Amino acid sequence: MQKQILQAATTLSLVAALTITFTVAPAAADSSSWIRVDVPFDFTAGQSIFPAGKYTIRPTGWNNTAVIRIASEDGKASAFLPTHSAQSVQSRDVVIFHRYGDQYFLFQVWNGDTIGSELPKSSMELQAARAIEVNKDRAARSGEPAEIIIAAN
Repeated sequence: MQKQILQAATTLSLVAALTITFTVAPAAADSSSWIRVDVPFDFTAGQSIFPAGKYTIRPTGWNNTAVIRIASEDGKASAFLPTHSAQSVQSRDVVIFHRYGDQYFLFQVWNGDTIGSELPKSSMELQAARAIEVNKDRAARSGEPAEIIIAAN
């Protein structure tokens, strides 16, 4: 009985591994679903801080707009980040950041389609926005972020 259970579990594991391989491999090979960008400043994405540098951003998971993976070219920084869909009237290959003072936060990723990925504001971004709002009388700025757009390669 235990031998039959072990054989069934092994067969099920093999079927699952093959299914994942044949489902994920074609998506990973599709270069239209990922972009490369050279970011000239340190930035925050989710709860992670990334140094300036070259990054690859690609959708992952079952729903291509549900999660993105950002990874530095040197392999030292990476993260999986939850997103939601964003829409635009034009298609473009860009990454958009919010800037509050000298802090930058990843906001949207567009990979040549009118549907992009938008990251929810992290607690760090909300805190940066509040700090700008509190000091707006002294700095003569509003709490609204500046949008910094970087073209993808």
